[in-house]
Amino acid sequence: MDQSMQSDARLLWDDATDLLAGTDAPEQLVRMMASCDPQDFSGGTLTVGAPSGFASRVLERERPRLEEALSSAAFEPVTVAFSAPSREVAAPTPAPAALTAPPSQPAPAAQAPVPGTQPRPVSTAGDPNTMTYEDYLALYGKGSPSQEPAAPSGQDAGPQPAGRAANPLVELCGEGDASLTFDTFVEADENRFALQAAKQVANGSTAYNPLFIHGSSGLGKTHLLRAIQNYIATNDPERQCVYRVASDFRDDYVAAMNGKDRSVKENLSRNYKDIDVLILDDIQHIANAQGTMTFFFETFNHLIEHGKQIVLAADVPPAEIGMDERFTSRMLQGLPVAVQSPSLEFKRVLIDTFHQRMKGGDGPEAAGDLTSDDLSLMAERAGGNIRSIRGFVQKCLFTSAALAAEGKSIEPADIVAAAAEVWPADGVLISIDDIQQMVQSQFSVSRQDLVSNKRNKEIAQPRHVAIYLARELTDSTLQEIGRKFGGRSHATVKHSIAWVEDRMDQDRLFHDQVMRLRDRLGGS
Repeated sequence: MDQSMQSDARLLWDDATDLLAGTDAPEQLVRMMASCDPQDFSGGTLTVGAPSGFASRVLERERPRLEEALSSAAFEPVTVAFSAPSREVAAPTPAPAALTAPPSQPAPAAQAPVPGTQPRPVSTAGDPNTMTYEDYLALYGKGSPSQEPAAPSGQDAGPQPAGRAANPLVELCGEGDASLTFDTFVEADENRFALQAAKQVANGSTAYNPLFIHGSSGLGKTHLLRAIQNYIATNDPERQCVYRVASDFRDDYVAAMNGKDRSVKENLSRNYKDIDVLILDDIQHIANAQGTMTFFFETFNHLIEHGKQIVLAADVPPAEIGMDERFTSRMLQGLPVAVQSPSLEFKRVLIDTFHQRMKGGDGPEAAGDLTSDDLSLMAERAGGNIRSIRGFVQKCLFTSAALAAEGKSIEPADIVAAAAEVWPADGVLISIDDIQQMVQSQFSVSRQDLVSNKRNKEIAQPRHVAIYLARELTDSTLQEIGRKFGGRSHATVKHSIAWVEDRMDQDRLFHDQVMRLRDRLGGS
């Protein structure tokens, strides 16, 4: 390459960067331009090397703004062409251990996982060829530089595969959601099965279709959904992947149906059917919207029939959403998998992980100092909502930093107070009466039957569960629990607890059901 041409290219690009820095152009765009490599300027065209294919597509969306600045700097019309570095083939990685369905829900042969479908390892920031969303955000930040409206109201989704029209439903993640990747997801027994299934879906397997992730709020469902979206956008951008919250999906449908222009309805249907991966979060919010559900299952059936992937999430399993049975059966044809409330051990892992990340950051909380004993106390006091646990760690570190500025150290009382602010309900004791009422409602049994001596399965199982939860969630002794359940003996109460524990070990669905009851009663 002619060095003078390269020098001219660099000078022109730098001048345009300086011009944009003095305008209302987003700072993130200017920083991204600084990471580019101007290579050649000839024939009125400036050729610029982007740090990654992903960055190239983003800059392509800013072409009008960039060419205007370049033309001003050169005093003549200038066009710009972006080139991304050739993508190197990632070294093969060991295939993950085959996913094993819980004993209570064996996967049919058609649902067997595809060997070797573990997503390729995400690169570090030093490799521009496979730049991750976190790396990208360090340069670019939140949203589109041109502040275009969000899909589906017209956002340009960037270049599409040859011969395929741009789908306005496809949009890039904002700054917060773009950090939700497989790398930042904290793995444990409570979520490992869901994580492995999500990775296989992200890497193109349709073995689990639809993949249905369920669990209480704040346990990482949305993180997994966004991780799938982010992985596909970074590693396989030709696959059209759409993430929608169910309420937004409903609003799309209602707006199209209320309009007078028939083409709007047709376009919406066509756009939703022209998707490779459809991710729908919080689907329980549209369970009673008959028109929306009908439209959804028309889309659902079309995508499934054409080998496309669907990923769904809800607070409860498909059978408990309250949908029409034909809808429920379609959702159960794939893989329903739960994410569960964290145990004390997992809470400690989460707290350690968040603590390390925040200490390595540049926020004011990074100056805080927490000891191993502090972290253990935090785990004991933390609730089950993972989002809240992260905020709790940040609050404790911030408190520690503020106290350190005064020459003081954080005390256990400060941690206890912080926990009480994050989880005020933890100070309210759950009573056995509360547990009995919840179990009665969940299992459709009467209080009289619950405390009776009836031993048929329909009565005995809810009774065992209520006794188990009473032991887990209250400070009552076994004798006190026995008295509240019709005067049962110490040994009978122990038998109920052991029965539930044994059943939970053998039956994953039953385990999930008990954990959801625990969450609703105060486990989170």
